[in-house]
Amino acid sequence: MKKELAIDRFMRNLIEKRLFEICLGLALVAALLTRVFLAHDTFLSPDYETYYKAWVEFYRQNGGLKGLEFAPGDYYVPFNVIYALCSYLPWEPWVLLSIIPCVCELVSAFFIYKILNFLTGKKTLSAFAATATLFLPFVVFNGALWKQVDAVYTCFLMISLYEVLKDRYQGALIFYGIAFAFKLQAIIFLPALLILYINGGIKKKGFSILEFLWIPVVYLIAGLPEVIAGHGLRATYFAYLAQTQELQSEGYGMVSYFPNLYNFGFDNYDELLSKGAILLLFTVLVFIAFFCYRHRDRFDEAMVINMAVWTAYTCVMLLPGMHERYDYAMLLLLTPFAITCNRKIVIPMIMANICSLATYGTVLFHAELFPMHYIALVYTAAYVWVTIDFVRKLTKGEAAIEA
Repeated sequence: MKKELAIDRFMRNLIEKRLFEICLGLALVAALLTRVFLAHDTFLSPDYETYYKAWVEFYRQNGGLKGLEFAPGDYYVPFNVIYALCSYLPWEPWVLLSIIPCVCELVSAFFIYKILNFLTGKKTLSAFAATATLFLPFVVFNGALWKQVDAVYTCFLMISLYEVLKDRYQGALIFYGIAFAFKLQAIIFLPALLILYINGGIKKKGFSILEFLWIPVVYLIAGLPEVIAGHGLRATYFAYLAQTQELQSEGYGMVSYFPNLYNFGFDNYDELLSKGAILLLFTVLVFIAFFCYRHRDRFDEAMVINMAVWTAYTCVMLLPGMHERYDYAMLLLLTPFAITCNRKIVIPMIMANICSLATYGTVLFHAELFPMHYIALVYTAAYVWVTIDFVRKLTKGEAAIEA
């Protein structure tokens, strides 16, 4: 029998003891290399040349952070600070605007792992499910190709949800406030936090409604760099109000390449329908809160995450002015949660991801294989499926975790 070489014994011993870590490391390397190979392309992004690069050049020509006095665009201050800081480096803007989302995607994956491991106790499954989020098409395309920043506010949402599971509501609302200060779209997770307050928290010990004041406190603090630069209080702190007017000012209609209900013939009637749509969502959320309160005794940690996904999904289905990226955080949470905790919604999760892929294909690659109302039909069916599953769990007392 041929004698085994020392290097082979070392390799076999390493594989036996560290196979999990090796696989995880290789997957992370592959995720990073995927972004490296895509990041240099700035032509597929419909926004990079017109907005992001132009904004960084503006700050270069106006003294970096000093340029916050005349901040371009309609983003709130934290993102404007990021673009201003990018202007100090001699690189092309796309370099940092690819690195920043990548770092935040890794942070999100880490806290998704912590959430899933907390819920299931299955370290290996949770780690692979969290790592898999780095390969979801909408995650890769959003940051690496589009140079969008949805990963930034989403990572703070994931931290917030982890703090909720740990019964640390002050921390949860501070991190939620940071997410909200980065992007208005974080508002789709606010109903879950309010319902959790109404239900008395996970452990029914309750927490003070005053904790929600952390959201405006963080928002006000986040605006200080522009105020100090002389941008003006109204111009600074009313940025989100200006964003909500874009339906009329920029002609987006009721929906912009997003597969929700308004694709079924309602898109061009935003002036007539947008306010009614918001009131409809408000009413639906009120009844959802009532329904959840009636079954509050069945709310454990897993049910809270389930509820957060469902209410966020409800918001993107009914809110007017949704863009193709606005379900980023919801879908990022739904996907690994379905894999590890609730196999009954794996099929609608796959359906929603396919709809997202089709949407990004249309916007980035101009590959409009299907009309948007067909994609919306599948996306709506996935939402109905998730809704039925959640309602059944609460009304029939089914376990929230069905791995």
